[in-house]
Amino acid sequence: MNITFLIGNGFDRNLGLDTTYSKFVEHYKKIAPKTDNLKKFHNYIKDNEELWSSAEIAMGKYTGELETGVAEVFSECHTDFCEKLAEYLKLQMERMDYDDSSEIIIKAFSNLNKIIQSFPTQERDVLNAVYKNRNSEPITFNFICYNYTDTLDQCIFLVKNGSGSLGSHKYGNQVLNHSIGQICHVHGTVDNEMVFGVNDDSQISKADVFDCEDGDLYKNMLIKIQANASYLENTDSKAAQIIQNSHLIYIYGMSIGETDKLWWDRICTWLSGNGERQLIVQKYDMPAKTVIQLPYQLAERRARRDITKHSSLDDNKKKHIESRIHITGENIFGDIKDIAKELGHKKYLTVLEQINSEEKELAPV
Repeated sequence: MNITFLIGNGFDRNLGLDTTYSKFVEHYKKIAPKTDNLKKFHNYIKDNEELWSSAEIAMGKYTGELETGVAEVFSECHTDFCEKLAEYLKLQMERMDYDDSSEIIIKAFSNLNKIIQSFPTQERDVLNAVYKNRNSEPITFNFICYNYTDTLDQCIFLVKNGSGSLGSHKYGNQVLNHSIGQICHVHGTVDNEMVFGVNDDSQISKADVFDCEDGDLYKNMLIKIQANASYLENTDSKAAQIIQNSHLIYIYGMSIGETDKLWWDRICTWLSGNGERQLIVQKYDMPAKTVIQLPYQLAERRARRDITKHSSLDDNKKKHIESRIHITGENIFGDIKDIAKELGHKKYLTVLEQINSEEKELAPV
């Protein structure tokens, strides 16, 4: 049985890392731009800072500030933003002490076996049927990660080397061990094949920026699926195959946004392909359950619609799959909440000073 987790930035934020685009933009504004093009880009960010909490959408909008055919100018800004983002995230990653936190990390991942326990009885029975129908198979946990950091990989490394942390179940006289399967970084990492951009052409304000020689290559780096394809590693198809082979999918720490609607469409299509498949979506901002549960039920319904609205399925099929989308406010990784260490202010300033120094050396006279 294959259970697949889609892991978003909420995983890193749960650890206590400052990995939101808003936090990075605060950092980016302090870096001295080394060219006139980057100065204009920095000014645009400062004048439109509210846009940059959704930085990928904002990057697509920035094309509207440029002239036709200046793809190279756009690429300079896009590349600089991504390079500085990678540097910033590496700084955040240094806040993790895996040796010191190994026991609670292993304990947290043991919760992968408990993902249906928080649901009410009727819903839990539906989800439990997926396990019962595949009781003769070992459980394999796969991960599709949308983060550039290595935090998930480091945690899983500890879990793999932990003794029996993922558990097992019995089938007849057999004991079937649960295990980690594949880990796929669909958007690359801070070190390799970073994919930062929009879902499709409709999210590019001014596409004729790329009307120039080699404009298609520049544009490819802004559209996620094309950027992935340009790296020739089949990352997109590998992740799509993991989804297709899944029996249960759990989305953790992801906002259901426009720039990843390709994936939401794929998941809806996956759901519609087999009536036994079930989807669990974790939402950190669900209202508390009280004596009157209407606010919670409304939030559940809206969360389901947030998924299906990105689907290319017709309305009848969307309605049909909504009953197999299960919403939870439970934090399965609550045991490792805020375990990141504080980054010394002196070290932060030293790194920032080094970056600024390098920029000034490269600045035109």
